[in-house]
Amino acid sequence: MRDFQLHNLSPFPTDETANGHGDIQIRPIREGFVLHLLASSDTDTATVAKTISGIAPDLATDLRQAAPGQWFWVGNVMLAQERVAEIIAALPPMLALTDQTHGRVRLRISGPQVRAVLAKGTMIDLADGAFAIGQSAMTQIGHIGAMITRTDDNGFDIMVLRSFAASLWHEIHQMAAEYN
Repeated sequence: MRDFQLHNLSPFPTDETANGHGDIQIRPIREGFVLHLLASSDTDTATVAKTISGIAPDLATDLRQAAPGQWFWVGNVMLAQERVAEIIAALPPMLALTDQTHGRVRLRISGPQVRAVLAKGTMIDLADGAFAIGQSAMTQIGHIGAMITRTDDNGFDIMVLRSFAASLWHEIHQMAAEYN
């Protein structure tokens, strides 16, 4: 747990008029939490979801698997450090949790051409049949390590380490520029 209060300042531009290109919308997700959960590599997502639902039924169980035995638990509400401490204290020994809210940032990109935009910078197949709504994958966008999650038919969340946020913002805007 942190010894002092951190203020979550977004590293993304504050100019809301610079958030899109034609039909492509690019929006920072400024509020919310990112918690990193660790378990043994044979632990399945359903077990982790059931466990955290029992501990924090008021929070959504949006789990995004990063690797075997690793998930990012994300939500769109801010959590006080006391609430995070309560969750950690209630976890069974099979799970470990680290607050990554101040270390990772998210943005949402959406629009009818979103797959074409993302195809310019990532090597995963984002087609409907290959990448379902709710599915996540760790990948690269250009030179930036990122987690991509499909949120709806034409929308994706992208999560990166905070220090790469400005670079990702620039890269996404370059990839979407032809849709002005």
